[in-house]
Amino acid sequence: MKPNEIVRTEGTLPKVVLPTIDLYMDQVIQLFEQHYGKMKRNEDETILTKTMINNYAKGKLFHPVKNKKYTNEHLMLLSLIYEMKGLLSINDIKETLRPLNESDEAFSLEDFYDAYQAQKEQNLQAFETQAETLLANVKATEASEIQQSLAIASAVHMSHLYQRLAERLIDESK
Repeated sequence: MKPNEIVRTEGTLPKVVLPTIDLYMDQVIQLFEQHYGKMKRNEDETILTKTMINNYAKGKLFHPVKNKKYTNEHLMLLSLIYEMKGLLSINDIKETLRPLNESDEAFSLEDFYDAYQAQKEQNLQAFETQAETLLANVKATEASEIQQSLAIASAVHMSHLYQRLAERLIDESK
């Protein structure tokens, strides 16, 4: 396994693929399957369901939908929600998105989303470097099952530290 293999399976919803028309829920789900589907660990996993979208709407994680159609702003927010939901609670996601949802007209969600996409690229590069170091340590010891377990525990620990950092930032913003 090489870190760039993991990076290649990282899903994203680039702004350039956002449609010029508003979408119905089934079309939103299909769009997310196309762009995040490669992140599935197993084929039977679902990326996004109608129930998930309805729960996010009821939880006011994004502004109300008009005429059952989702705008590009909804799609960008759903993308952020999807990427955060693996590590953060719904309440933490809501708190994180609150400034985006409550901002005035001078705020551009598109500019924020562009900045986020650029930051993701930097994160992927940093991940590759860190993962290569971790995997080199495993290979240097001939990758016994014990060393493999150590590498897994180390990767989980790093993930946990980043999760705690995100939670601390959320708590400080309240």
